[in-house]
Amino acid sequence: MDLEIDLLGPLRVRADGRDVPLGGDHPKAILARLATTPGEPVPTHELIASVWTDPPPAVVSTLRAHVSRMRLNGLRDAIVGERGGYLLDASVDDVDLLRCRRAVTQAPTDDAARLRTLIAATAELARTPLPGLEHHPHVERLQREVTDERAFLEEELGDLALRLGDVGLATAVLSDTTTRHPLRERPVRTLATALARAGRTSDAVAVIDALRDRLQEHGGIRLSSRLDELRAAVIRFDPAVVSPLAAPAPAVRRVGIAIPLTRFVGRSVDLARLARLAHTDRLVTLVGPAGVGKTRLAVEAARRSGVDREQYMVDLADIAEPDGVIGAIATVVRAPEASVDAIVRRLHGAGALLLLDNADLVIGALSVVIDAVLTDPDGARVVVTSREALRAPGERTVVIRPLAGDHADEAWQLFEQRAVDARGGRPFAEDEQLPARALCDSLDGLPLAIELATARLDVLGIEEVRAGLGAVPGLPGRHSSLQSAIEWTVALLDSADRAGLHAVARFAGPFTVEAVAGIMRMRPAEADSLVDRLVSRSLVAADRTATGRRRFRVLEAMKEALTPQDDPELASAWHEAHRGWFSDLAYRAAPTLRAFEGRDTAAILDGFQADLDLAHAHNLAAGDRLGAVRLAGGLAHHRYLRGRLAEGRRWIDEALALAGESDAGADALANIELANLAYQLGDAPAAFTAIADALRLAIAADDASVQMVALSRAGYGRSLFGDVQTGAGLLAQAATLHERAAPWAVSEYRMSHGQVLRSEGRLDDALRELTEAHRVAASIGYTWMVTSASYVVVKTLIDARRPRDAVAVGRTAVLTARADEDAAGALAVLHALAAAAAAVERHEEGAMLLGAVDELGLRYDYSTMTAEGEDAARLRALVSAGLRADEFTRAVTAGRRMDWDAVVAIIDRLPGVRPAVSMSGG
Repeated sequence: MDLEIDLLGPLRVRADGRDVPLGGDHPKAILARLATTPGEPVPTHELIASVWTDPPPAVVSTLRAHVSRMRLNGLRDAIVGERGGYLLDASVDDVDLLRCRRAVTQAPTDDAARLRTLIAATAELARTPLPGLEHHPHVERLQREVTDERAFLEEELGDLALRLGDVGLATAVLSDTTTRHPLRERPVRTLATALARAGRTSDAVAVIDALRDRLQEHGGIRLSSRLDELRAAVIRFDPAVVSPLAAPAPAVRRVGIAIPLTRFVGRSVDLARLARLAHTDRLVTLVGPAGVGKTRLAVEAARRSGVDREQYMVDLADIAEPDGVIGAIATVVRAPEASVDAIVRRLHGAGALLLLDNADLVIGALSVVIDAVLTDPDGARVVVTSREALRAPGERTVVIRPLAGDHADEAWQLFEQRAVDARGGRPFAEDEQLPARALCDSLDGLPLAIELATARLDVLGIEEVRAGLGAVPGLPGRHSSLQSAIEWTVALLDSADRAGLHAVARFAGPFTVEAVAGIMRMRPAEADSLVDRLVSRSLVAADRTATGRRRFRVLEAMKEALTPQDDPELASAWHEAHRGWFSDLAYRAAPTLRAFEGRDTAAILDGFQADLDLAHAHNLAAGDRLGAVRLAGGLAHHRYLRGRLAEGRRWIDEALALAGESDAGADALANIELANLAYQLGDAPAAFTAIADALRLAIAADDASVQMVALSRAGYGRSLFGDVQTGAGLLAQAATLHERAAPWAVSEYRMSHGQVLRSEGRLDDALRELTEAHRVAASIGYTWMVTSASYVVVKTLIDARRPRDAVAVGRTAVLTARADEDAAGALAVLHALAAAAAAVERHEEGAMLLGAVDELGLRYDYSTMTAEGEDAARLRALVSAGLRADEFTRAVTAGRRMDWDAVVAIIDRLPGVRPAVSMSGG
């Protein structure tokens, strides 16, 4: 008989694929006892003692009757009567608990493999065995055994994670363990060490001190000398304790996941579960009511995770139409176009987390993207927050409940900490404790309601807040407590702050004080004061970007409450000002993208992505050609740097196609950006047309910089496609504008002139001109042109038979481009480096680099072959010439499996001396 028996969780028995009805608690307890030792006879007296605390007089007959009914219900061949007892004819593999135990005992000794085994085992053992059957003696013992096993395995898991350098996993798991086993020393010791290695030394000391207090309360037990020594070592930053044993994990690239400005409180059990699931499940949905803290928990879990190389967070709350889902995700993950295929390609092999927040209203459209991502075995893992599950294949649902019942203490911790913050650091006095706890209890454990209530304790007393919230016994339902908190808090605002709250709730995504001031026509100090007042009332959430800039957002539950009350006329006027401000921002930001502040500007534009999308849509809907061109043209270089070439081109095409007011300068900039995007996408005819339009418009606007760049790019392209004479003539025209053009344009001219000189075979002259292009670009922080000049230098050095110098220059250029998030530039240089590898007789490594270029290029829809044509084909031929066809194919295939770290490792193995050029001369 084929048996499946689940002892973890409610008892479930299946025989030959069908559920077996067992009846009441006694037959369940009997079968469960037999299942703990399958294949072994259990004497009748032992079985009775395991099931009955106080056996009835005819207990043997009762036992036989229960066994007989179970046999009739489908277990006839499974329960065997032995002399004086019974046996379950099953194996260890048939019982979930026993399978789990055996997996642990037979786990491989390899640390990484054992870590996976322990994660799976502790997740299994988190389910209470046979709930509801605790009144049977053997079940009570089994539950104690499993609890102890789970704690022991979690301690081992924490130690192992710490040894492997995954302090996030160790911290999450052991925080939960110490909560459930408050007197155990080992998890506290490992947890404190993990916190210290994560830089949280004050928390590490607090964990040890909390154990000392608990032991003191539990019979006056002293802390062990071992923990005393650990505490002292943490305080003095002893490298043996606070330095990681394993190599530090590489920095995680995060987009959209900001740094919270308030301390995270509680949720240790949920954090531990999410930390485990990060290793075992690729689709996890956090489900819970509004205001329960799903987003904050997901962000905290992401920031503590040690399994991702990249993390992307997409807020879907303001996606009005399902079609907008794909575009929103594509924008955040830097996919080259708004399509499901592009998103999948971008995330392939990236080791990424895709965090999709507020998915409630777009579940249908979202499921298409998630299904495609998960179908790719090397795609991202996905975490979703929603008020309902996706019901997708392979989904693991985690229900996030209010901090009530067993977790009421965590609600109080949150309430107390936020209240102390609101009261200027003043804790509750003794006579305030009871009313404060009563107020906290009335909020149903909803974190948002707690935040709103405590925010008013700066000026109001506890009873005043209770009265305002209607916090009286019998308050109907959790939603009512949150709605009551929102309505009461908003009602307390004066008319100006209430109008300001409605205004900031119209932003599609995060916003800044500068945006509020610009759109609402306020002085910066007034806008700053308004936002601070709303933050202090917990009506607006504040966090900090990776660059340290504060940004703000209105929570979805707050927007839901405010939207029905919004004035349509005021909203219409606000949106008109909104699109005007963002169009102006993009146009003013364009020059700074080619300067030292470029990275900071790009980060600002990244944070405004949702509102830039909204402004573009409103410009098109209003037929505002000037605004649309300024916005699309101003953002184009940012789109290029982020790999969004197709979208950047589409926005410019849509803007230029509008009828209406135009400006020659804005149109010239848009066309010169269009030329680059079209060229990189392989559409050379459209690129040359856009260059011609840019030149004509720049002459009309007397813009010497755009004129110079238009002539230079035209000359570069002509020489690359074989028309060297025409290219040289165009560069000669560009040279006449040298005195009037800006440095960024001069650097482009120098780079293009270097390419023309290379095409003419004047290699030494080309290297001198390219070196000057590099110098000028580096002097102003024009990183794209720094990489572009380096790319042509590498090709020129190969032509000059100086491949070792080419390797040295190329390696630096690849690393620099990656640091500047210029994926296309890095891939272009890498393509040239493949040819340099062949030139130093490393054809196999060159072919592997080509494979990496081909595969990584799919993420960004970038192809050097498409962009560079015959020049790229010639470099590729240098690589394939040194290998047989099968060898070349095999090496390219191997390269397709490499990530960026593996690519750099290949480059580092190439013969390369310190460059004789070093970008300072031939």
